[in-house]
Order: sequence, then C-alpha cells, then structure tokens
Amino acid sequence: MCVPAAIGIATAVLGAVQSIAGFQGQSQAAKASERAYQEQRNLNAQAANTAYQQAQLKLKGEFDQAAQKSEQLLVDRLQAQGTTLAAGRGGQSISSLLADAQRVEGKDLGSLAMNLANTQQDYFFSAQNIFQQQQNANVSAASQRIAAPSVAGLALELGGAALSGANAYASLKAPSAGKLPTPETGIGNPNIGKYT
Repeated sequence: MCVPAAIGIATAVLGAVQSIAGFQGQSQAAKASERAYQEQRNLNAQAANTAYQQAQLKLKGEFDQAAQKSEQLLVDRLQAQGTTLAAGRGGQSISSLLADAQRVEGKDLGSLAMNLANTQQDYFFSAQNIFQQQQNANVSAASQRIAAPSVAGLALELGGAALSGANAYASLKAPSAGKLPTPETGIGNPNIGKYT
C-alpha cells in the first residue's frame, strides 16, 4: 500500500473513531442529565407535598381551635344565662340580660368566622405559592438537561471524516507522470516544445 493511501485511510479512521467516541460520550451525558432531571423533579414534588401537608395541618389546627372556641362560647353563654336565671329575677330585665349573652356569643362567633375565612384564604395563597415554586424548580431543572446527540449528526461527522481522509490522500498523491513540468514541455501542455 502506498504512503498517501495509508495516510488518507488513517485520517478517515481517526476522524470516524473520534466522531463515534464523541457521540457515545454525548449520549451518556444526555442519559445522566435526564436521570438527574427526573430525580430533581421527584425531589421537587416531595418538597411540594411536604409544604402542602404543613399548610393543611396549619389550616386544620386553626379549624380545630375555632371549633373549641365556639364550644367555649356556647358554654360561656349558657353559664351567663344560667347565672342570670339562678338569680331569681324576673321581668323585662331578665330577657334583656339573656339576649345580651346571645349578642356577645354572636359577636364572638362572627369574629371567629372572619378569622377562619382569612386563614382559609391564606391557605389557598400558600398552596398557589407552593405550586409556583415547584413549577419554577422544575423549569430550572429542565434547563440543565443536555440534549441527546442525533444519529443524523453522527452520519454527517462520519461523512466528514471520510471526506477528510480522501482530501489527505489527494493532497499527498503524486501527480501523474504525463503532467510533470519539464523545461521543454511546460506544465502539462503536450504541444509546447514538440518538433514539427
């Protein structure tokens, strides 16, 4: 085998090996990147679930406290009314005192209901915020992913390696003997210097 052909073949093979190695490396990096992305999405979902559970527990705690408070208000009203009735009074004033105990309970229940409505609204804002944070974390994780290389790109690189090998061969190949320049003939012109 002649040296230019060997160099051309070696150049093509080396280029092909480098292209294949690069393709495999990029494929492995893309797979690792996808695994990391999926793992981060799972971690984001777990963090969001924990935050949702904490917000729900807080809301449940507020509702439990409100239920206890409303029971206490009922007990307080009944005690106030019982005390008033036990005093043995009668007439208009007793009705006014009994109604006053109901008004106090109603006012306190109204305040309790407003507090619960505000707590529930805070919960919904918190849930929306948790959801938005999870979405932002997922987008951030997605931006770190590495795209998998395409097979078409590998084919183009292999074609480029073959072309590079052919160019290396052509540049090193000796010109044909009929086209060698001589003082009598000039460069490749067969009519120059002929005897007539």
